[in-house]
Amino acid sequence: MIRNCSHCHKPLTPSELGKEESKGMEAERKALGLSGVLFRYYTCSGCGTADIFVDIQPLEGEIPEEFRRRRDELESAIRQAQTGQAEVVVVERYPGFSVWV
Repeated sequence: MIRNCSHCHKPLTPSELGKEESKGMEAERKALGLSGVLFRYYTCSGCGTADIFVDIQPLEGEIPEEFRRRRDELESAIRQAQTGQAEVVVVERYPGFSVWV
């Protein structure tokens, strides 16, 4: 899956993935019991922007209205918690996409 820098829009490469940062965010997510989301941290080699991609997918049996409400709540929480160190990009994913590796 291709992700683009939120600042300069350069396609990000696997070498720009912050493996340790991503692993830490995923550990926190699991400790909090959050399901249906995936965190990935990238640093753009072109402009230096740090991006946190938050992929959100519907939970099994979740109706569209519930999914939309959960997505809106997630975005609201992210806006309140942003420290300015990284840009957070929320991306909707649906079953059939291969980002859940």
